[in-house]
Amino acid sequence: MKNRRLFRNRLIVVSNREPYSLKKGRSEKSVGGLVSALDPVMRASKGVWVASTPAGRGVKDRRIMVPLDDPSYTMRLVPVTRRDMDDYYHGYSNRLLWPLCHITLDKIFLKQSYWEGYKKVNSLFADAVVEEAQRKGVFVWLQDYHLALCARYVRERRPDLKLSLFWHIPWPPYDVFRACPQKREILEGMLANDLIGFQIESFKRNFMRCVDMELGAGIDVKEGFIHWRGHSTRVRAFPISVDYEWFENAARSKRAERFARRFMRERNLSGRIMGLSVDRLDYTKGIIKCIEALDAFFEKYPEYRERFTFVQVAVPTRKAEPYLSYMEQVRSKVRYLNEKYSTRGWRPVEYIEKRLGHEDLAALYRAADIVVITSVYDGMNLVAKEYVASQVDLKGILLVSEFAGAAEDVPGSIHINPYDTEGCADVIRNAIETEPETKRDLLKVAREYIKEYDIYRWVEGILEEMKEIR
Repeated sequence: MKNRRLFRNRLIVVSNREPYSLKKGRSEKSVGGLVSALDPVMRASKGVWVASTPAGRGVKDRRIMVPLDDPSYTMRLVPVTRRDMDDYYHGYSNRLLWPLCHITLDKIFLKQSYWEGYKKVNSLFADAVVEEAQRKGVFVWLQDYHLALCARYVRERRPDLKLSLFWHIPWPPYDVFRACPQKREILEGMLANDLIGFQIESFKRNFMRCVDMELGAGIDVKEGFIHWRGHSTRVRAFPISVDYEWFENAARSKRAERFARRFMRERNLSGRIMGLSVDRLDYTKGIIKCIEALDAFFEKYPEYRERFTFVQVAVPTRKAEPYLSYMEQVRSKVRYLNEKYSTRGWRPVEYIEKRLGHEDLAALYRAADIVVITSVYDGMNLVAKEYVASQVDLKGILLVSEFAGAAEDVPGSIHINPYDTEGCADVIRNAIETEPETKRDLLKVAREYIKEYDIYRWVEGILEEMKEIR
């Protein structure tokens, strides 16, 4: 990446989550595409990564060179008490902003302490940024909805810094966003950034519409600028991606082949058509919609019973409501479907409730004949891109909810409406019966695109835009 050295000693990344966890004198890189993409950039730039850590966890030094076995950049830890974390993260971030942005307003629950905690922790992050930004010309790159107010607090003390925020989740239409009691404060906090990035153009347009309706700011739609109180903010879409080369190599590996053979043998999948979904146990991912579509599929197309098996990987997430209730609903739906259609030696859904490593996922992606994504609303959904990168045999087909960012960004995918239950069943059947040559053509288009626009291209595009800020 040509921009790595341009930011030497001048790049500060800020996220709620740490890039490395520290255990018994060892550092372990956090799982996720963002850390994988930014870690080499941070190593080359010798920058600072600011992240939260539980207060009183026993970490003596707030500034730690990571990774411990090859110290390359600074991880600056921001201690947050359990109560503040409950209010800021579990409360305001995930019980208001998350359901609000995913248009699930019935899941919103708000207490005043949530908002107070959100402001307090954003201020703590800002304090750390200001302390770390000792020189002029520093770029500060904030990550996601946990930090909507941080730029404003930084700007008040260091107006010379270049600030950017990438919003990883969707941005809702104004008729939804106006349900937020603190909507004006959120928008004003975000507009303290010089650059705001969203996943796709429609989220960018939603945001600009909200600013227009709520603040009446000056908006240049064509050029993507918002002018508010003497400051200009550039708003752009930067679709996030995956490490294409890593997934391709992982899918081709001997380890992946061994895992796939064992997986298929243990679940009696050999010779059967294999469908796959990989989702967190989050109500926005539409797992129940997928199971309902499968019910309609086996009801309408009985000839596929015993010929088609669907593997649902459900990754446990937050151990709190409403996620625990949703997990029980998913389990109940799977039990019902399997009891309804199972025969001796076959059941329609293989349900796996655990987190699988990326190497194992790459093996399943390669083996799957069809991947189904039924998100009711999603920022991007990187499972779509991981699947495409892992489809080295060009035999599969990708079905993506039209309410996921990937539908707008991944060519060669088939779009589905998770609210059209029988329609989804029909699309699954049509996808299975699609000619192999057509599948290859669709995957070639998708793979060429994701290979070119991988996670490193995403990082480079944002850094290049930040470099151009005046």
